[in-house]
Parts: sequence; C-alpha cells; structure tokens
Amino acid sequence: MIGRKKIILDVDTGHDDAVAIIMAARNPALELIGITVTAGNQILPKTLRNTLNLCSALSIEAPVHAGMTRPLLIDLEPAPHIHGESGFEGPVFTTCSKDAAPLHAVNFIIQSLLNSSPNEITIVAVGPLTNIAMAVRLEPAIIPRIKEIVLMGGSIAGGNITPSAEFNIHADPEAASIVFTCGAPITMIGLDVTTTVLLDEKRLMQMKKIPGRAAEIFSASMEHYTAACLKYIGECPAMHDPCCIAYVAEPTLFQCKPFHVEIETAGTYTRGRTVVDKTGVTELPLNANVALSVDVERFWKMLAEAFRQYSAIQ
Repeated sequence: MIGRKKIILDVDTGHDDAVAIIMAARNPALELIGITVTAGNQILPKTLRNTLNLCSALSIEAPVHAGMTRPLLIDLEPAPHIHGESGFEGPVFTTCSKDAAPLHAVNFIIQSLLNSSPNEITIVAVGPLTNIAMAVRLEPAIIPRIKEIVLMGGSIAGGNITPSAEFNIHADPEAASIVFTCGAPITMIGLDVTTTVLLDEKRLMQMKKIPGRAAEIFSASMEHYTAACLKYIGECPAMHDPCCIAYVAEPTLFQCKPFHVEIETAGTYTRGRTVVDKTGVTELPLNANVALSVDVERFWKMLAEAFRQYSAIQ
C-alpha cells in the first residue's frame, strides 16, 4: 500500500509489548519491517522467546532480531512481579515455528537505516533504549536518516518504578540520555498519557468477544497482567506500549507539545527521571515532542480493529 509508514519496533516483550506487536503487524497504515528485542521486562532469552512465540502464533512475518542482553552500564533489573517469570504469563504457546534472524538487532537497525531513503523509517521503542543507543553510537550516520523515534518512556511528573522514574528509562538511563541527545526527532509518550488508557473489566469483556487468536492471547495475558497491576500498582493495567503504535498510525489521537527533556543519570532519588522543562526556564533547545493527552475512546476502537485483523487465525 502506497504511503504506509515503515517502522522498526523495538521491544522487551511482556504483556503490553505483545499488544503493540499485534497492533503494528497488520495495521494498514504501517509496514513492520522488523522487530528488535532487548532485555528489560525480563532477560533477553525470555523476551526473545515471548516475541517469537507471539509472532509464530499469529503468523507475523516480520523478522525478529535479538539485541542487547543488559543495560549499558548497570545490571539488569527485570520486572517479574508485573510480567511474571516468563515475562509474558497467561497465554499458552504449544509450538513455535519462528526462529530469530541471525543479524544482531543493533546491526539490523543500522543496516535498515543506511539502506533506506532518509526520513523513511520510524523507530518505535517500547522497552529500555539500549538497542537504539548502541545503534546511534556505533554508526552516527544513521541519525539524520531516522524519520522519528517514538518511545514509550518517562513522564512529566512522577514514575512507576520509583517515585521519580518510569521503568523503561530507569532500566537504562544512560541509553536514554544518548537517545534524547542524539539529534533525531523524538516523540515521548509517557505515563502522563498511557496511564489514562486503563483496561477495566468492561473493556476486557468487550475484547474477549472479538473472535480469533489475537484477542484470545490478549485476554489470557490480561488475566495475569490485571492481577499483578492491581496487587503492586493498585489500578487496572495501562496500555503503555500500544499507545506508541496508535500514535504512529494515527497521530491525531494525541495532543503533544515540544519541550526540552533531560535524563537524570546521577541523582540518588531521581535516577532515570525525564526532566521536562515545562516553562522554558533552561532556554535549551526543544528536543522532544511530548504527549500530553490521548483520545481514549478512539484508541480502544483502534485496538479492537487490530484484533479483528486476526479473526481468521484460531
């Protein structure tokens, strides 16, 4: 289809990453040219296996490339309390017919951008930014070729893994700092927006009525995710990562505003915080388009339509 937006989707596949993959793979506005995987929600062997299982079950043809096994400078701190020991508890996958592509994720990102036209490929990053940071440091020539980096991470106010920091940024603040200062166009979709897209019982029941394997996987995964979020966060699960796909496919769902954003890498209590200069007091260049709100009803309609694209797969 003419005009489809080419994307590379970078994931650390847990529950909401899986929803992002489902939304991206068959969206008529998008061409998913590859999925790159990093450690984050769980260790890389688990996030990779989760990605391959999902793609196999839904006949998603995009190649899957394994990437970084740990953050740049610190130890990996996964989130088994939220996503479980597998990183994707709930769905049952009996077989997997898909193998990881041989090329490392970082090299796939670099080669894809160097072999494309400038401003042709958008990178959608919904996990820690380690793969992206490594790519721009290893080959800076890709930076002016990136159409946009759309990332799930950070917030204007507050965090979810610490009082100050959101999980993806906190997992590798140094990588996030590299990405935010690399010069590529960035859209940050943070907790301020994603936590308004909550899956309550009514929404889950509506999704369960959609036929096909995608809705079935979603429903099974959300049973675990809901229980974990209610226990550890005190609210229904948010569709964090799928918001990025919704933004790329249909930007008018979101209201955004450009700000200068810095990543705190040294603070004792604030490491991993996205410091958003809301008033312009620093007089520094605006380096990120920050999402402020989303049309929640339109988002849910888009997600339901995504599930319907897989209705023939049982």
